[in-house]
Amino acid sequence: MEQGGSRTKENILKQEPVVSVVCVTFNAAKTLPALIASVAAHKTDEVEFVVIDGQSTDGTLELLKANNATIDFWISEPDDGIYSAMNKSIAYTHGQWVIFLGADDLLANGFNNMIPLLKDPITIYYGNVIFYGKLFAKEYDDYYLTKLNICHQGIFYPRSVFNKYQYNLKYKVYADYYLNLQCWKDPEFRFEHADHLVASFPEGGFSSYTKDLVFEAERDAIFKKFLKRSSYYRYLNRTLGFWGMLKRFVQNK
Repeated sequence: MEQGGSRTKENILKQEPVVSVVCVTFNAAKTLPALIASVAAHKTDEVEFVVIDGQSTDGTLELLKANNATIDFWISEPDDGIYSAMNKSIAYTHGQWVIFLGADDLLANGFNNMIPLLKDPITIYYGNVIFYGKLFAKEYDDYYLTKLNICHQGIFYPRSVFNKYQYNLKYKVYADYYLNLQCWKDPEFRFEHADHLVASFPEGGFSSYTKDLVFEAERDAIFKKFLKRSSYYRYLNRTLGFWGMLKRFVQNK
């Protein structure tokens, strides 16, 4: 295990940051420099940068050491995958809100515009993202969550979320989807959209080449558990057709 960053040298925070930007990495030397540069361009006393590395062997560790001035804290040690590392990261963050980025993501100019909006400690704020080269600026409703997850690169989670929940590790790809659905249903939290471009991410990420067989098998039951009945049966109508939906309705499934 190795660790570093500017915080380990100073050992004292000048002030509690508003936002912790967390990046989980493993053998990301090709893309990490661009991410670090994009975070550096948006660093203020209100923003801390934490990197959780899964003991990379491709030069990532050398990059982390070379960027101690930008990275507040980094640690490199074996882990059990992306969501395990994201769960672990919370113990190393001090921000009132947390946003997770991949090593091939980039912060956008609207990131700093989001910070003054972060006021309510039970609100999950989310902004716009660019993915597959296109702007996505959707304000979600209950039904739209059956179509697409809110992109985690645009979400600012208050710490209160992780005081109550962790990423469920049985979902290898969609643990973030499951977490968002849990919070959507939970009356202790609310979601608020802001029309600012927070981040961009490329085609070809982890979810594009890895299947989450457990989530797919449980998708219907998950939507039924966390979403309104009207949204759930509308989803069934879209996926199974009217008669398939009606059959589920009669069977109360």
